[in-house]
Amino acid sequence: MKLKQILLLFFGLTCLTSCENKSANPSTKTEIVDTENKGHEDTKPDINIDQIIFGVYCGECGNHCATMYRYFLGGNQNSFSVDFTDSYFKKTEITFDTYFNDKFHFDIGNEIISNIPDKLLSNDKTAERFGCPDCTDGCGIYFEIMKDSKKQKFYIDYQTSELTGDIKIFAEFLKTKIAQLKKKNGY
Repeated sequence: MKLKQILLLFFGLTCLTSCENKSANPSTKTEIVDTENKGHEDTKPDINIDQIIFGVYCGECGNHCATMYRYFLGGNQNSFSVDFTDSYFKKTEITFDTYFNDKFHFDIGNEIISNIPDKLLSNDKTAERFGCPDCTDGCGIYFEIMKDSKKQKFYIDYQTSELTGDIKIFAEFLKTKIAQLKKKNGY
């Protein structure tokens, strides 16, 4: 199947699943946003994720050493933004000043949220490393979850051959989604 067909199938199944869940439990939170900020669903309504931040960082490089993405879930005001300034390496918050509020980016954000392993969602630690991220100039994957206004930061080895289980699968999935974002946005 082509990517567009897969995404349409995924979106259709998500719509059907959401309708069933909504009628079975009227208190279930469902968010809808599309290219006009009206019609895209939060695929994990039972988890109160405020936002995710994800990207790849490389400590030894010349330019664009840490491109980070943020998907913010704010009721009907979801937003997807990117930081091209390498602010990840500063000791302050990451600066997100480029916004992509369209269906493609929201779909990527929702796909990532729906694929977060339970090991990360149920983790009580505020920070954890998997593998040896950015060791020997191998880059690392940064993944942050904010739930109920509490941040959890995960540093994942970009060399996924060093990982195992759900974390390896998720890291490879993130690398694929980041590659799609780079291709779509031309950088």
